[in-house]
Amino acid sequence: MSKLKLLTPLGCFCVTLTLSFQASASSDLLKKLYLKEKRQKENPKEVTLSGELGVLTASGNTNTSTFKGALTSEHEMPQWSNRYYSEIAYQQNEVDGSTVVTAQRFLVNAQLDYKLPSKNNRLFLYGEYDDNRFNGFRYQAAVAAGWSSHAWKSEESQLRYSVGPGYSYAEREIIDEENHKSYDTFNEMIVRASLDYRLELNDTAKFRQFVSTEAGQETNRSRSETTLTTSIIESLAMKLSFVMIYNDSTLQVNDDLSTETSISLVYQFF
Repeated sequence: MSKLKLLTPLGCFCVTLTLSFQASASSDLLKKLYLKEKRQKENPKEVTLSGELGVLTASGNTNTSTFKGALTSEHEMPQWSNRYYSEIAYQQNEVDGSTVVTAQRFLVNAQLDYKLPSKNNRLFLYGEYDDNRFNGFRYQAAVAAGWSSHAWKSEESQLRYSVGPGYSYAEREIIDEENHKSYDTFNEMIVRASLDYRLELNDTAKFRQFVSTEAGQETNRSRSETTLTTSIIESLAMKLSFVMIYNDSTLQVNDDLSTETSISLVYQFF
């Protein structure tokens, strides 16, 4: 109260100076927050790692247990843009007191893109290993190299594709007339192509459509994955996926096409 009574010119000057300083400090703080957010958008994280987990257990008339887990990592560097993916799926049913495994798969793949001086153009190197107990193969492996590019890339969406020759190696299941199982090892040249489309629907929802195919004389393999991811909290999201896997072989007796529909939780580690 005493300060309000002593209203001298010098006192008024000091009050004005204080208010001016406070307004300037607030302006600087807002400017720093804006620049920080802008830098985060312009310079995304160099390394990201996310984990996916889906579990289903049913009991009663049908006793079923289903598990699906996946790890996805992307590494962005000045000269390289790399993506790593691994997936495990398992399902078992209880039939007449015994356990019957109906799905068991392990998949791992990686693609390394070397950035060329021209914008969005790259050379890629791809490798994968697929161990699926119920697709008629003991395992399938492939490597490929070629051209990769972005058809377009913006803050909201991007379309990325790659195509190039490769080489596949596999052990295929063979069952003779006496129902004896054996494996035939074969390898061949292939052509691999992939298409990756991503769209940010809003601040919390993302859509992705991925398609790949590997074509050779003996086998033709294709995979289509459609996903919708919605954020729950800062690092936790829910993911709805529909996957189609086509695996054709001249000697294969299993169904060529299989589909998977799943809902899982995704945690962004960093």
